[in-house]
Formats: sequence, C-alpha cells, structure tokens
Amino acid sequence: MKFSDIDFSAISRMMDNMSDEEKNKLNDMAQNMMNNMKQNEEPEEETDFYEALNINEEDYADFPGSVLDQIEAGSDLEVYYEDVKDADFSASALFYAKATLNMLRKYIYPVFKNFFDGFNNPSTTTIYSYLYPLMNQDNIHKLFDEEFGTPEGWMELKNALQQIYIILNRAEYDFVSYEDLQLLKDILFNQEVLLKIKNI
Repeated sequence: MKFSDIDFSAISRMMDNMSDEEKNKLNDMAQNMMNNMKQNEEPEEETDFYEALNINEEDYADFPGSVLDQIEAGSDLEVYYEDVKDADFSASALFYAKATLNMLRKYIYPVFKNFFDGFNNPSTTTIYSYLYPLMNQDNIHKLFDEEFGTPEGWMELKNALQQIYIILNRAEYDFVSYEDLQLLKDILFNQEVLLKIKNI
C-alpha cells in the first residue's frame, strides 16, 4: 500500500464514531507499539571482556596494550561463535596463546636470555622456546639458585605452558572444542598464569 492510498477521511470518521474508552485503548496500543519499536532499535549493552572472563580490571591495568587487545579479541571471538553448533574455537585460542607469548617475551625473556641458548631475539621466540628449558629440572634449580622465582613457580609455569602448547597445536593443525577453550581460559585466568608470568 502506498501512502497516497490511505483514506484519511475514513479514518477520521471511524475515530469520530469511537467512544472515549475505545480511543484511549487505541492510543495505548499505539504507544506500546512505539515503545517496543524503540526498545528493539536500542543496541544491546555489551559486556566487556573483563566481565566476560570474570577478571578484575585493576589486576591487568599495567599489562601491555597489545596483550589486552589480544585477550579482548579472544573473548570476542568466543562470544561470536558460542551459538554455532560444533564450532571450532581455534581463532579464540590463537589470540589467547598470542597474549601468553607476548607476556613471556616481555617478562621471562630478560631472565632466560642470561641462562639458556636460543634467546637472542624476543621476536623469534615461541611458546615452546620457554617451555623447553623448564622441562629440565637442573634448569629450574639454576634459576632458583640465581634467585629467579621458586621451583614450585617454575614447575607451575611449565605445566601451564605444556597445556597451552597442546591447545595451540590443535588450533594450528586441528580443531579446538569449546571444552578445550574453557581449559585454556581456566589456566590463564582462573589459575592466573598471565599474572604469575608478570610477577614471577
């Protein structure tokens, strides 16, 4: 129907024949329709990644901006795919792994470069670069003897990096399930591995 097809005189006559009660009901109905349209037009309030990951923003306030961007991207991608049946969460896992690697490069590289071979340039290191030395107990004791961290702290980091490395390989070559991603998030945020890397 075109706007020009509307018979406004007929509508006016119909309104004149209505009782006040009927007019009020019609006005209420029209107002409700307008309110519903307005609500549908309003964008949904977005949940920031701190809330989505159930972490305290203050704890991460001095993290590098690039790391925070990668954490946010990982969280956003999870939300994007969470309603897709049998979704592959590899993209989200890769961003979380990238955030982990950048934390290792910033906070662990300056320590490891003084003790282990292969630490000549932070940008060429991988997660496995940091995992490999920790697989040797002698290296862990060497770090402790030089007053860098504790054996328990290094063992915890080793175990976390092993899990992250496995999930990273799945993301690159296979498939990351929703359950895999929850495990990765548990390691990074519930077990606070990213915070521990910074404070080791």
